[in-house]
Amino acid sequence: MNNETAVWVYAIRAGGAPAPEARGVSGEPVRCVEAGGLTAVVGSVPLAEFSAEALQRNLNDFDWLANAARTHHAVVEAAAAGKPVIPVRLAVLCLDDDGVRRLLIKRGEDFRAGLSLVEGRAEWGVRAYLRPSDPDTESVRPTSGADYLRQRRDTLQRGRNDLASAELAASGMFRTLCRYAVAGHNRPTTETALTGRRAHLLLNATYLVEDDETAEFLSAAQQFDDNELLTIERSGPWPPYTFVGAAGDLR
Repeated sequence: MNNETAVWVYAIRAGGAPAPEARGVSGEPVRCVEAGGLTAVVGSVPLAEFSAEALQRNLNDFDWLANAARTHHAVVEAAAAGKPVIPVRLAVLCLDDDGVRRLLIKRGEDFRAGLSLVEGRAEWGVRAYLRPSDPDTESVRPTSGADYLRQRRDTLQRGRNDLASAELAASGMFRTLCRYAVAGHNRPTTETALTGRRAHLLLNATYLVEDDETAEFLSAAQQFDDNELLTIERSGPWPPYTFVGAAGDLR
């Protein structure tokens, strides 16, 4: 490649499959670079926008970052259609195609192990939120300050009890669904602000599930929809972002 472009890496696949029909983060057509029996799905991006200085500035621009993340994910999904893939984290750049080839050879053992792990499997996400309690329409209007404080104390205690019971149910849900998956990962529930919801996040889990066991996994997850303390969200199938470990985190 010339010195006015760099190479953005989206995903790693085995073998020599053709490039997916997709456009990358700068609108470029994606293509493939091969070495050592592996294929990197990449795109050539202009250094004016993707030099170290420009990229740092852009990564601090929420709108730019959100659009880049959506586009990057779309390319990873296209690359994953019908084949195992290692999603590469956002903003991994090489100077040129030879740099990509060196990366494939240097990290080849990690890539092959990751591809072997996720072949025939997909990632599913499950989130559980504390379901807001209904207002107590039968409560008696307080007749005194002491009466108000007693009712307030009782309401807070019910809230604490509901939260404890919901946390226990969410924990049990995680353990139950692990029995239907190759692996499960319970991510921090401190990421509530990133979910776009105000509800209390109790479970933020991902599971690596065999393709031919997906129906059983989803059926098991659906059984928790009736829990009056939880609101359940399921998502997937996704490329296995959570389960390829360092293979996709090319720092």
